[in-house]
Amino acid sequence: MNFCKLLKRITVLALMVSLCSTGFAQRNKEKTPNSFWLDFRVDVGSVTCLDKSTVPFVYTGLNRDYTFGFTDEWGRNHIHFNFMWGKSALVSPSGTQTALGPSIEYLFSCLKPSANRWHFWAGASVTTLFDFKQIPVLGNASISFSVFGNLNAVALAQCDFAYDKKDATHPWMTAFFKFSLPVFAIASRPQFAYVQDLPKDRGLPRTLLRNNEPIFKPFSGCATDLGFNVNLRNGNIFSFGYRWDFLTTGKKGTYPYSNAFNTVYVSFMFNL
Repeated sequence: MNFCKLLKRITVLALMVSLCSTGFAQRNKEKTPNSFWLDFRVDVGSVTCLDKSTVPFVYTGLNRDYTFGFTDEWGRNHIHFNFMWGKSALVSPSGTQTALGPSIEYLFSCLKPSANRWHFWAGASVTTLFDFKQIPVLGNASISFSVFGNLNAVALAQCDFAYDKKDATHPWMTAFFKFSLPVFAIASRPQFAYVQDLPKDRGLPRTLLRNNEPIFKPFSGCATDLGFNVNLRNGNIFSFGYRWDFLTTGKKGTYPYSNAFNTVYVSFMFNL
């Protein structure tokens, strides 16, 4: 069974469970102060990249990401952890870009829980990105490996609407906007034009990293999320949104690097 078929089956199973499960409905109705979800998300869109150590122009591709994680909320606190794996099919020049990395986020509610439909959160997150590119047409410069780590300031605004006529405290829909700003970033980037000799006694990651240089940069980009949640009575949540994620080294380092993802996504949060 290939990965795409497996993914479809998991998605269908999650949908059936979310619509049919009644075991969590009573817990949601009782409004317990603690909530815990398992998360699954799929992003599809485009990637635009400038990496002058490979080619001196901007190239693009089609991107897909898969993210798994969990969310925990208690009182006015929110913690989210996830692991992302994505792959992009690059064009002109043709190749592939594989991106992966874990991230963790903490937010604090700026307003006390109430019947108010508006919710504002503020906090911080730590995100990482391992960027591995293969562009065969470049010959012995066809492989590149970069690592990024960001400390971000995060703000989130939510607005509840479409309240249940039978239960005025239950909103069926929640619109949201999220903004993340990397206050400080550290990166490991090649200081040569990716011309790598690959000796047999060295592993590939070690060989690629040995010619890298450290880069320190404040305000290395930003990320935004805009979308809405569908809040089911059993505590499960479907989300649909648009994400723009931009990362750059600016003028730091030997070769400038910029990467932007434009994606639409659907996510499912399974309440435990």
